[in-house]
Amino acid sequence: MHFLAVLSMRNRALIALVTVVIAIFGGLALTSLKQELIPSIEFPQLAVLTNYPGATPEVVANDVSTPIEKAIQGIPGVSTTTATSSTNLSIISATFAYGTNLLTSEQKINQAINRISSQLPSGVTPQVLTGSIGDLPIIQIAATGATDNADTSALAAELRAQTLPAINKIAGVRSAQLLGDLGQRVSITPDPAKLAAAGLTNAAIKDAVTQNGLLIPAGSLTENGQSLTVQAGSKLTSVAEIQELPLAPAAGSAAGRVTTIGSVATVAITKDPVASISRVDGKPALTIAVTKLPSANTVDVSNAVRADLATLAAGLNGATFTVVFDQAPYIQQSIESLATEGMLGLFFAVIVILVFLLSVRSTLVTAISIPTSVLITFIAMQGAGYTLNIITLGALTIAIGRVVDDSIVVIENIKRHLASPDGQARIHG
Repeated sequence: MHFLAVLSMRNRALIALVTVVIAIFGGLALTSLKQELIPSIEFPQLAVLTNYPGATPEVVANDVSTPIEKAIQGIPGVSTTTATSSTNLSIISATFAYGTNLLTSEQKINQAINRISSQLPSGVTPQVLTGSIGDLPIIQIAATGATDNADTSALAAELRAQTLPAINKIAGVRSAQLLGDLGQRVSITPDPAKLAAAGLTNAAIKDAVTQNGLLIPAGSLTENGQSLTVQAGSKLTSVAEIQELPLAPAAGSAAGRVTTIGSVATVAITKDPVASISRVDGKPALTIAVTKLPSANTVDVSNAVRADLATLAAGLNGATFTVVFDQAPYIQQSIESLATEGMLGLFFAVIVILVFLLSVRSTLVTAISIPTSVLITFIAMQGAGYTLNIITLGALTIAIGRVVDDSIVVIENIKRHLASPDGQARIHG
């Protein structure tokens, strides 16, 4: 302690230069640190989701869950696996040790599933899912139409055509997704009387739909020195094409008679069933969820999206945007709280030292050392890749209190030792 005090007093120019350098680089680090609500935590866990329509839990467990779970257990780094089999669905969770590269593990799981794909039922395609806190939306916007009409199809079409592409172009935005819109599907409603008259069952309609509308590789051919790929079949693009699909004749039926789906069933485009209702101020609403890129600043992206909302709303037919969730205000409040606590701590430390020690020099040392200590922390945070979030800001708030307390104790201790005869001798020596 005495050595440092003497060294600082004998090299005042060097200490001043170091302080200035720390202030400059600390300020640059503070302005360049990413601001997030919570740190992006990636849990060492992956899930394999498999849809098996029409299967009971027992069938799902035997035909899907068991083979996939056994294949995953052989992957290096897997700690535990759990399988949940329910009607039409298999969910397998694989837990890895902390520090495992999940991207590599995801690739290994996909490779293991591909090796056993021949053992899985036909048409079953497992999906490997992973996620982290960084995948959560940073801002959610509710969009309401000009009227109270419950049909939001027109509004959804406008948002997909204009609003979502515009938001996706904003710097730092990873994706903008529309939630709450009712999707459409093709419904085929068989007529039991007509099916019976044709000697057919519902299975005939199912087979006709699944066996048509597929693109099948048909090899390749060489023409004029170029190799061209050939494919057979075409996709179904309209209700009329589905209605015209022929059904396989039943055994013993008269030859030459062709029965189509449209002659024994009604084919129409209908809306998906309503699973949830979203309203803002009593009006039906849709939600736009915006996520950011990992390298982007949450506050900057949120402010950029908010700044464009008025322009985006003006391009729609009377639509209104309402921000229902935003991470940026919480982050800004945390930073403001940190600044307030730091300034109060610095003010009271300066007052205490000035009143009790009656030394302007000691007061100036404290007024400079406390901000310098905080700026050094920002430099270290940038070097370590940390962000400004509620956890790091809370730690900084506690650290500032400790720095203020230590500053008062150390300054008083130095002052007392320098006032002693031994301290004066060491300074002059």
